[in-house]
Amino acid sequence: MRTDIFKLGFLLIIIPILFFGCKKEINDVTPAQAAGTVKSMSDMKVPSAFDWKTTQSVNIQLTVLAKASLIIKSASGSVYCKALLQKSDVYQTNIVIPVYEKELNILINGVSNLLPIDDHKIVHSF
Repeated sequence: MRTDIFKLGFLLIIIPILFFGCKKEINDVTPAQAAGTVKSMSDMKVPSAFDWKTTQSVNIQLTVLAKASLIIKSASGSVYCKALLQKSDVYQTNIVIPVYEKELNILINGVSNLLPIDDHKIVHSF
């Protein structure tokens, strides 16, 4: 008898929670309209100076005086390139990175060097 009362009480609590507890709120928000109504992509006005690119190509030229290991990383730690550099050779490579990167972390034998990207190029001697 007592377990039947608990089961009935449990069902009377759980059933309303299942049906009414997960009610989705609907907000009818209309976006602020510009001077005209945009109905398609061709109706959009984009400034002519806007650059649609999300990546940039960077030319890297590095010279080392001794044999060295190279790791090119972003400032946040994403690795873009690894290489083994030979003595007195110019190492040249092009890498494609996100356009928001303004400097790269270049590790030579584990020593970190934060170098700025200047006109899509990095030229440096170690």
